[in-house]
Amino acid sequence: MIHNENQPRGAVVVGVEGTDADERPLRAAIAQARRHHRPLHVLHATAIGIVPWTPERLGRQRALTSGCLDLVRSWAPDLEATSATVVDDQSAALVEASRTASTMVLGASRLGRFGSVVLGATTGKVATHAQCPVMVVPHGWTEPGNEGDGPLDVVVAVDDEEHSLPALEWAFAEASARRAPLLAVHAWWWEEPGPLASGVVDDEDEWEDAAQAQRVMMSEMLAGLREKFPDVEASTEFIRGETIDALEEASGDAQLLVLGTRGRGGFAGLLLGSVSARALHRSRCPVVVVPSTSRDVT
Repeated sequence: MIHNENQPRGAVVVGVEGTDADERPLRAAIAQARRHHRPLHVLHATAIGIVPWTPERLGRQRALTSGCLDLVRSWAPDLEATSATVVDDQSAALVEASRTASTMVLGASRLGRFGSVVLGATTGKVATHAQCPVMVVPHGWTEPGNEGDGPLDVVVAVDDEEHSLPALEWAFAEASARRAPLLAVHAWWWEEPGPLASGVVDDEDEWEDAAQAQRVMMSEMLAGLREKFPDVEASTEFIRGETIDALEEASGDAQLLVLGTRGRGGFAGLLLGSVSARALHRSRCPVVVVPSTSRDVT
């Protein structure tokens, strides 16, 4: 195997395929690298697969990667930019690169042919196992030209579990870097006992009690981060309904949607139909999946 040995530590890594679909993730990666004063690394993995591996084939793949690097240098001559072509499974190569990356950027084309089929797709595997935040850029997305242009909010999905905290803190830091307001969205649904079991026909009091508990939880989670990032204008939205519907709607007026993962293994196995997996397909802005555990790559 040919390995990725020249990746700078703390780089923004963008996975490319050598197709026209690479322009969106390349531009998003450039913006992210500039925003956080990071080097940019272009990575292309070519698996051995059915087609036999030959030096000539590797040369063609390297030419595709070099073409992407040339685009980066023409669009952003101010950036430190490197590239690598590796002979390895795409998912494995990207996950390995995530060990020392600050952010991984992928295009939505890696999600596969069918919007509902996530299990086994490259993006799903990488988002599940990556050790850094993974940004997935949807088709048709255009990176705003200047900070403050375009959609305003950085939206972060929050629930009442500890795995939300790394994503919430990352979203605050990103909103600060982008000089953008932050919207923390908490969608919830409470199933009260039936009226025959509870003896209650009017359940509005129960709904209000449940809603108040959610507000208190959100306030406590945000309190310390408001102090840590006083420049971020943070607001909250509580939605009584399906989480995925709420996130899809919020993404229409956002420049970024931030999600957390569950536990050490990612999306709880990335079960088909899970909120996070579906958000990768349905969001109208880039989605960032933040691991539940963090590490320093400075």
